[in-house]
Amino acid sequence: MLTIHGIHQWQVIPGLPDTGGQNVFVNQFSQALADQGFKITIVNRGGYPHPTSGKMRSGLHYKDAHQRILYLEDGQEQFVRKEDMGEHIPALVAFLQAHLDTRQTPLDLMISHYWDAGKVGERYNQSLPSPVSHIWVPHSLGAIKKKNTAPEQWQNLRIEQRIHTEQQLVQVVDGIGSTSSRIQASLSEDYGYRGPLFWLPPCVDPGRFHPRQAEDDDPIWEFLSQHTPLSPQEVRNCRIVTEISRTDSTKRKNVLIEAFARAQRQCPNSLLVVAIDEQQAALAGELKIMIEELQIGARTAVVGSIWEWLPALYAITDVYCTPSIMEGFGMSAQEAAASGAPVVSSDKVPFATEYLLGEPVREVHPPGGLGQPVLIGQGAVVVPADEVAGFSYALELLLQDSAMRKKIGQQAHQITIPKFTWGSVVRDFLQALADQFGTNFGKSKKA
Repeated sequence: MLTIHGIHQWQVIPGLPDTGGQNVFVNQFSQALADQGFKITIVNRGGYPHPTSGKMRSGLHYKDAHQRILYLEDGQEQFVRKEDMGEHIPALVAFLQAHLDTRQTPLDLMISHYWDAGKVGERYNQSLPSPVSHIWVPHSLGAIKKKNTAPEQWQNLRIEQRIHTEQQLVQVVDGIGSTSSRIQASLSEDYGYRGPLFWLPPCVDPGRFHPRQAEDDDPIWEFLSQHTPLSPQEVRNCRIVTEISRTDSTKRKNVLIEAFARAQRQCPNSLLVVAIDEQQAALAGELKIMIEELQIGARTAVVGSIWEWLPALYAITDVYCTPSIMEGFGMSAQEAAASGAPVVSSDKVPFATEYLLGEPVREVHPPGGLGQPVLIGQGAVVVPADEVAGFSYALELLLQDSAMRKKIGQQAHQITIPKFTWGSVVRDFLQALADQFGTNFGKSKKA
């Protein structure tokens, strides 16, 4: 299981550089395979100190008898962003060849995540005496990102190099795991891929994320109180709008903040909970200044990495809002929906547009002719990307109408669970592998 960039560990810390949904996906996917009796080695680039603990990320780290992480080293003792990983691939492959002995640990299958891991997997596979089946899971694609970012950003993001690498990968991998229909369409239209496709969407653990009532003494109220001027009792009385994602310009937290500021005038008893990572100093500073200038500081809880608080936070969330313009799927929206929260989303979040929206869809124009219409569906309200007026209107609709809020939240949960649970998806994935390659992947390795 190759996931090269970011800070991968058993307890993922979302918000660290290049660390987030993909890392959570890999851990949960691996656990589902382990539950079927497979042994998994997760491979991640290490060889440099952890950004928070300072501990060197090296060697093998075991979760249990079935799961371990191997940290690759390339001689560079510092973090490398995913866009610049290409130059490091030869050294990473050499380290993998030297430290993963397939004679002692036979490989049945390689699954690589994102283009950098795909390239490592391709080169490593070529070095094996008997290459194994290699499934690539892109999570996003350069062609999609190119359409969603301004031309002046392409060089810094190394978009053309990424697309070139992806074009090579689709020609050599044995199959591709598609996390959304948008990925699938781009593979066909932009890359000309006609090979095997395996449905592999992100899933949720319903034991962790599920609807529940938070008691008055639940620690979540005190936690949010510590991040606002409000008392725990005042927090309990608020309508809570939540957004949890890494701090990146593509997440459009600025759109959320401005939209909430407008909606808060109409819904004064509301509170915004937004994740802003201090390590992304420049953008974090801009967002905090914006909060103060819009005079919503007293009604905004700025939080950092809160992995352990997520189930409780989603459970008390009245509206989950994601204005993101660059999502391979939309895992945070999925977790919120599994918890029974209605979702307000941009039209660039596949989970919302392809699943939560559902049928029928009602088109509504914001009052005053401001912006394009929003779509009110079964489990989500979808707004055209970057339309502040549309997001503000959608938030007002749900914050002010408790019946609509409850109905859409219930429907969001029903759409998400049990369809998007790992046990079901992994069993179907293994059977599809067996059908395609004639292997025993369709059967559990348990005795």
